[in-house]
Amino acid sequence: MTNEHRQGQVIATIRSLLPSLLPTEQAVAAVFLARSTEIIELSSQQVAELAGASRATVVRTCQSLGFSGYQQLRVLLARDASLESPRQPVPAGGDGIVRETFRHVADTVNGMTALLDDSEVTRALGELETAGRVVVIGNGLSASLATDFAARLTSIGRHAESPLDPIGQQITARLLTADDVLVVISGSGATLSTLRTAEAAREAGAAVIAITAFARSPLTQVATLCLVVTMPDLTFRDEITLTSRLPQAILIEGIVAALSHHLGESAARAKGLLLDVISNNLAE
Repeated sequence: MTNEHRQGQVIATIRSLLPSLLPTEQAVAAVFLARSTEIIELSSQQVAELAGASRATVVRTCQSLGFSGYQQLRVLLARDASLESPRQPVPAGGDGIVRETFRHVADTVNGMTALLDDSEVTRALGELETAGRVVVIGNGLSASLATDFAARLTSIGRHAESPLDPIGQQITARLLTADDVLVVISGSGATLSTLRTAEAAREAGAAVIAITAFARSPLTQVATLCLVVTMPDLTFRDEITLTSRLPQAILIEGIVAALSHHLGESAARAKGLLLDVISNNLAE
């Protein structure tokens, strides 16, 4: 666990790492999440009984999550649980659900970056600024984010490409060099075609920047840099069934803004040319 167990990070870490745990450890982690507001009052033996596991498994689960043991986790988990806003009943009617969705995002926005490592962000910006070639890929519901990210980078003068065909992605990645960067967007970090593209880029010697929702996944094992942002109450099942790409979309906005600032005059010049094109295509 890094960043000295920042506030808001512990619960997000458990949710993010849960899919990578052993089945018995997952049962223990599920108790941590379900009883997060009560955990300070529970002993490790009580947690073990609730999870149908042994006390040793409780301790091992804490260590698998990056903590020294149960005592450290219970104090930090209680601290983070006190920061969470209680879920409000969803208002009746479609309009109420729409408004509730906005409210829920607003309440959880701080937790989206709980696992985002600032040093990784800095390194990613440096790679994107200096790379000879930038390729952005995503598949499934991440495909549109990849296309948008590439277009946004191009609009500030940092040309990027985003091939859509999975085999074409792998061919493009294999032809990269050590001077190039592949950005991989994948919420689950487990899509097979996406992983093959990331592996092809690594074989070519290129840097691989992962934008994902889970800190421990097949993709994070391949990537050279990992930018992890997620909905704080997201589970792996949610990710593959309900799927929210809001945290990744906001991260992309932030990266483009920061990179534009770094590029300075060249980004401003590119934006000016972009506005010329757009203005010529607007009807009176």
